[in-house]
Amino acid sequence: MRLSDLNLGIELEPIASNLKLYPPQEAAMKAGLLDTANNFVISSPTASGKTLLAELVMLKSILRDSGKCLYVVPLNALAYEKYQNFKDKYRSVAAVGISTGDYESSSGYLERYDIILLTLEKLDSLTRLKPAWLSEISVVVVDEAHVLGEEKRGPRLEGALARFMSFNPSARIIALSATMSNVEEFGNWLQASVIKSEWRPVPLKEEVFLAEDDRAILTRVIEEVKEGAQVLVFVNTKRGSASFARKLAVQLKMRNKELDKLAELVDVGVDDLAELVRFGVAYHNSWLHPEQRRAIEDSFRNRILKVICCTPTLAMGVSLPAKMVLIRNYKFFTLGRGVEPMPVCWVKQVFGRAGRPEHDAYGLGLIVAKSEDEREAIERVYIDGELERIESRFSIDTMTEQVLATIAGGAQNIDQVYEFLDCTFYAHQNSGEIGFVKAELDSILEGLTRAGFIDMDGDTIRATKFGTLSSRLYLSPNSALGLREGITILSDSKASDFDLLLLLGKCEEVIPLKVKNAMEIAGSLSDNHEWVYNSAHALGTAIIAHAWIDEFTYPKLKEVFGTYPGEIHNNIYVLGWIAYAASMMAEYLQDDEMYARLNGLKDRIRHGVKTELLRLVSIKGVGRIIARRLYSAGFRNEEEVANANLKRLAGVPGVGAKRAEKIKEEALKVCK
Repeated sequence: MRLSDLNLGIELEPIASNLKLYPPQEAAMKAGLLDTANNFVISSPTASGKTLLAELVMLKSILRDSGKCLYVVPLNALAYEKYQNFKDKYRSVAAVGISTGDYESSSGYLERYDIILLTLEKLDSLTRLKPAWLSEISVVVVDEAHVLGEEKRGPRLEGALARFMSFNPSARIIALSATMSNVEEFGNWLQASVIKSEWRPVPLKEEVFLAEDDRAILTRVIEEVKEGAQVLVFVNTKRGSASFARKLAVQLKMRNKELDKLAELVDVGVDDLAELVRFGVAYHNSWLHPEQRRAIEDSFRNRILKVICCTPTLAMGVSLPAKMVLIRNYKFFTLGRGVEPMPVCWVKQVFGRAGRPEHDAYGLGLIVAKSEDEREAIERVYIDGELERIESRFSIDTMTEQVLATIAGGAQNIDQVYEFLDCTFYAHQNSGEIGFVKAELDSILEGLTRAGFIDMDGDTIRATKFGTLSSRLYLSPNSALGLREGITILSDSKASDFDLLLLLGKCEEVIPLKVKNAMEIAGSLSDNHEWVYNSAHALGTAIIAHAWIDEFTYPKLKEVFGTYPGEIHNNIYVLGWIAYAASMMAEYLQDDEMYARLNGLKDRIRHGVKTELLRLVSIKGVGRIIARRLYSAGFRNEEEVANANLKRLAGVPGVGAKRAEKIKEEALKVCK
């Protein structure tokens, strides 16, 4: 069957090419994907055509019914990849938009788009805010739907879908996954038609590779590369991925002009990544700044880079197919649980990247064993074993946040909260226990009332101003309480900037960074010893953030604290959001001084500058480095730049004539 054989109608003719449908795509068409209004769950391997099916459903809704569609993904990087892809393909027939942050905003500007790319967190946020345009959504595509089974992020996706389905039941849900064993159960929850297939466009060989040490692994990887293959090597730690990349680079040595150019792009002066890249190898983990990561991923897609040594997070990331995928370590360390084997579904996600339809006759997935006994165990579990079931991860803590989100989103009585719970995957999987859960709801509601998040009068419920604000700001209940209490404590003392950074770093949303001798360093940055002592787990985060707003460069931060650009960037992004949330909390508490300080701190975190540069970085195109050079040359604010002599402005190191004109033009806009 070909796409053009389907008689899709005049609206879809421009995009209905003579493409031959893959078996899973043909099965979906025969099941009524485009002829019915049914929900669908489509489970088939990577590269088997799931995304095209979702695209056709969205385009049919847009072109025939003037519909509006959401495409939900788990990661920012994946959202931007899909955004670029959809925009390039469909700009003539659909307006494509994206939103991955700005959690407090209802993002009214999104109303003008036909296809909207969202992260699951943004979807969760929107279902709390319930902007009017959300009721106009006709199709929701959930890519990587198996994320619902993840411990941390799963409950937010589940809660968001349950809320969305309760207030917009007519919208179609199209769930996509490559690794979902209980697809029928998931389909029953969504009242969906199910398409399940094991077909792949490129055959996949899954094997256990016996290697006592890295020498055999290196030899195998290099053999594949010399035969023209690209390889992904999965290692269980960040340091391990970089170390293995170094071992490969020493032996590979495939230097050329394209690799030299890539090396210049990724060199930020913190380690030897650029030197590895010159020889055709890179590591890929959370150490990378987003710009480095994009450059590495693009070069791999363009077949310039030959090997990427990566950590497990890449399995959930952007599309990077390779001829061979090798899992060097199948056990990993989890805080609180120690070392444990990877789930089978993760291994299958990784193996799914092996084999490029346009380049390879087959894909090869290897998992390393160090002994014959281990080989047999790996083969039994990962090659011949079954995928884990996707299970709801709702717990009392996560349910508390989701119940508050539902009340803040408009639920006015207990029955409406029950209605939300009945829509969850948890209720579907645990129908015999839902009565017990509803009994537990009483204690959840009592706790929310005691904390000041909600008010209750009999069966009537409403969110307080504090509860609504906490939910709108996308804070966990514990973080909201911590900010409220911390602002009150710090407003009664002479809090330093470091004290405020500790306040932000204590929030659950912030991943802690570690620094040697943190307590000693903290003592030099704060006189509030009790506050420092009670914030021990956030000291490293606050110390690095303090150095960032003190204008430490990435190389300096790496030299002093051993922290990499990607780790800093990710933390700074979250801290900026938490600083904004804290400023809104201070405004709610009517603490004008703390509001002003936290608002200023938010801008300093965003730009990485001292207070004296804030007005200069308000000029579009002026970052922290150019702002400091402008300041050193005597420019103090946007007015002085706007009124500057162009020759003098161009003489500032790093500015030049062309940039001087642009900066002056932007400064004039700020002054108006």
